[in-house]
Amino acid sequence: MKMPIGINMVENTNSAEDMNSSRLSEDSNQSENEHGLSFLEDSLMYQLPNDYFSPDEQKENTTISVHQNTGINEEEEDERAVENQHHINEGSSPSETITKSSPSNDKCVGSNKRSRTQFEIDNHETRGVYFEPPRKKEASFGMKVMTMMGYQKGRGLGKNNQGRLEPVVAFHQKGRRGFAFEYTELKEAVTKWDPSLEVVEVDTKVKWMINELTPPSEHEMKDWIQEGEKKNTIDDETLFCDKNILQQIIKSKSIFDKFDKHEMRRARTRSNPFETIRGVFFQNRAAVKMAEMDKACDFMFTRPNGLEMHNPLYFADVCAGPGGFSEYVLWRRKWIAKGFGFTLRNSNDFKLEEFFAGPPETFHPYYGPKEDGNIYDTENQKALANLIMQQTKGQGVHFMMADGGFSVEGKENIQELLSKQLYLCQCLVALMIVREGGHFVTKLFDLFTTFSAGLIYLMSRCFKKISIFKPNTSRPANSERYLICQEKLPNINDVIAHLQHANEILLDGNKETDLVQLVPLEILQKNELFYQYLKESNDTLGNKQINGLLKIAAYCENIALIEERQSSIRTECLLHWELPDQSRTVPRYSRPEDRLQTILGSKFSAISDKAPHEIAITDADNTVCNPPCNWLFFPSAYNKSMPIECQPTLYYGMGRTRVHRLVKGTWHAVTGIELPPDTLVYAEMITEYRSEGKKQMKTHTLYIVDAWLLGAQDISQKFLPDRQYLIHQFCETLWKPTNNSFARVRPGKLHSLDEDMTRTIPLKSIQMKNGLDVMAYYPPQPSYSLNLNNDNEPFYYIPSGIIFMNFTRKPWSVHLSRSTGLHYFFNSKTNDKVYNDKRPQSAEADFSYSFEKRIILDVTNNESSSINLLNTKTKAKCCIPPRQ
Repeated sequence: MKMPIGINMVENTNSAEDMNSSRLSEDSNQSENEHGLSFLEDSLMYQLPNDYFSPDEQKENTTISVHQNTGINEEEEDERAVENQHHINEGSSPSETITKSSPSNDKCVGSNKRSRTQFEIDNHETRGVYFEPPRKKEASFGMKVMTMMGYQKGRGLGKNNQGRLEPVVAFHQKGRRGFAFEYTELKEAVTKWDPSLEVVEVDTKVKWMINELTPPSEHEMKDWIQEGEKKNTIDDETLFCDKNILQQIIKSKSIFDKFDKHEMRRARTRSNPFETIRGVFFQNRAAVKMAEMDKACDFMFTRPNGLEMHNPLYFADVCAGPGGFSEYVLWRRKWIAKGFGFTLRNSNDFKLEEFFAGPPETFHPYYGPKEDGNIYDTENQKALANLIMQQTKGQGVHFMMADGGFSVEGKENIQELLSKQLYLCQCLVALMIVREGGHFVTKLFDLFTTFSAGLIYLMSRCFKKISIFKPNTSRPANSERYLICQEKLPNINDVIAHLQHANEILLDGNKETDLVQLVPLEILQKNELFYQYLKESNDTLGNKQINGLLKIAAYCENIALIEERQSSIRTECLLHWELPDQSRTVPRYSRPEDRLQTILGSKFSAISDKAPHEIAITDADNTVCNPPCNWLFFPSAYNKSMPIECQPTLYYGMGRTRVHRLVKGTWHAVTGIELPPDTLVYAEMITEYRSEGKKQMKTHTLYIVDAWLLGAQDISQKFLPDRQYLIHQFCETLWKPTNNSFARVRPGKLHSLDEDMTRTIPLKSIQMKNGLDVMAYYPPQPSYSLNLNNDNEPFYYIPSGIIFMNFTRKPWSVHLSRSTGLHYFFNSKTNDKVYNDKRPQSAEADFSYSFEKRIILDVTNNESSSINLLNTKTKAKCCIPPRQ
């Protein structure tokens, strides 16, 4: 009779008692053999019937036995194998010999830890395999000691067997809690946490409150401000929220008063579904908050209506160090954004060196006349407003962001009372610097008091609509929220004066009284739309905060809990907010030639060694005057007698002060200049002067004549006048009126050669510091470059040459119509004539073409006569259109 291979059996010759002490092992893929015999685990044994084998089979197999894998080492297994060979029946054939194999990792039925016995079966007709009897376990040392003390199984120690029978349960310490620490309030909070109340939405909607009123007048607000007793609690501030919600918020916050802060933060990290988003590739989480709010508002901050993408976006970042908000805006807009920062110096300052995502070169930190960045100071407020108005042609910024806050550790419940002046001043400055139709967003906390409600009411009267919004990236357990104001209204000067008066009261610092209202309570309650909006907002965000705090408590109590949605939510959010899922990395800086080879390839190497064509005035007829309308010119300070290092050349910016210029095919580092990363321009470093004689002062200015790359934006294929326009915008965003540590970067204005040169580049006699008289040129002063202190004495420099740039590609040329006075393009091959508004792209010279064809005319020592002669030559070939 044949047995299935893989079945392990106990030998019939063993007694029933021995069999019960053995363990049966079976193949893990077979629970019952073909004869219906069940294989039992551990305590259940299997015994074959006495008549299972035939007499011959019983005689043949009664002496076969092998060992079970019992965890012995390899040397012991080898010895056992030798012994087993001596136990094999002398009459058995080699094919009936059973040898052991190496231990297996297969699992036994009913056990995940114990391995079954492995055999190498040489004869498939082998009838049985037997276990060796288990070795008797020796009593442990501890059990021997217990026995000596009179221990009996099932009884306790002691004279009367009064000792405990149950083992002492090991205490699972949580965090830094003491072994005896019991926190009843925490356990009660855990029972109140309801996971079903948590609403997780990636696409959060902004609920707007639309304003239908005009800004209040001075007469209307005459008696609105009121002072009262200073408060140190908000327990009774239930006018703008549900009483029970306020009490639960305070109680939920108090749960963590005695709690270890590190343990609480770890639980908060595990419990927040949006926690793993963090700062993505920005320097902090504030940047991602701004990205979320920007998306929720349909990108009204970084893509405002009516602003073309090539026009600078002006913004202000107040009380927002280290600058996460600004880094996001600069990442979104690149250099086509000009930021003004105002925050406390030193520890809370902007960290421009951490702006890896956006170019900090177009961000201008300002700290006011007192150089402290204190937003409460009225002089600082006015100075910031003056700076911004002067830089934005009197219009103001497109939007302002404020993210002010300070530590209130131990006083979390009265954070609103402690932050009232911060609330006030952030809103006040926004009304002072945001342009009409501009936007404002600021961080707030609790909004339960009449003071806070009045401030929100005034802001709602100054904008078309407002919203109190809590982004997902703001942790649900805190009271943080943001006031978003859209489209500032005109005629708000009375409100500004009202808030300035309120700030003066707070600056007095009366210890006995406090400013308790900006708007009377009856007016707030009378405006039912506003009152219901604020109350509903407080109740909704209050419930969310309560549930968030209770969830943290549950995660503190049970350290095994973890929010499993974090990874998927991160992916969904970044996709929705239009942010790439990238890690924050420190930029790697390579050699200029390597970087340019990477981004431009052979196109750059083809022109990098092209020297300018230098001519004398006698060569003008065959070059720049043939025809003159093809050329634009820039008055240069370079001449042949100067060293080649002073020659106009290519400058490459790699970010901040890592700037290089090309001299004889080699890049050399330049100090004292800031340019955004991947900026490649054709420019000239010029020494400029102010005043005359002994009062004369000099400075250095980089004049950009043409550009290939502006902050990684490739403009090389654009028409030269269009490139000039972008260069002007680029220099405007780089301008820093109060920072004299770097050379100024200004656009090198190109003039048309068919204009009257005596008017476009007028020269004036100036006495230098050494007493010599020279002819000086006063370049046009952009409005943004005027000094704030009314010290607007213009800069000038000494022209020594003229740079000519060709902006028309052959066979096209530009001419001036005598009948209309307009320029037209003429194709010498096809005789086609088109005006400028219909010029074909084939007629436009790209950067490479203009750079290769550039000409430098030396006019040293005879500037006026050379310019007059050149002006005469151009008049002979084209008419001068009348001035309007």
